[in-house]
Amino acid sequence: MTLPEATSDTLVLIKEATVGMRRIWKAGYRYSNAGVITVDLVPLVASQRALFYALDRERGSVLMDALDAYNHRWGRGAVVPGTAGFGSQRTWSTRFDMRSPRYTTRIADIPVVGAA
Repeated sequence: MTLPEATSDTLVLIKEATVGMRRIWKAGYRYSNAGVITVDLVPLVASQRALFYALDRERGSVLMDALDAYNHRWGRGAVVPGTAGFGSQRTWSTRFDMRSPRYTTRIADIPVVGAA
């Protein structure tokens, strides 16, 4: 999927992921997992706006800020988009064991080489 412009709006990303999944879905196959690959990441403030079909960044940022504030206060996953389902009914959870190190953004993750 190619978005018309850069976004950090979770709802926009979920909508595009759903559209993409519907495009590739084939009945009769068993799917075990899915992933998201992001390319051309840029800071949102430095990104170019779309001339046509521009996203409503202002409205989306207010909603995402509120969602982040609630989750910060009440704990991760306290408020989720409806498409994620109810927590008690969800049979899946996000796995972080395959995540790459964040040594470019977290000082604690920088590899240390010991002296011999």
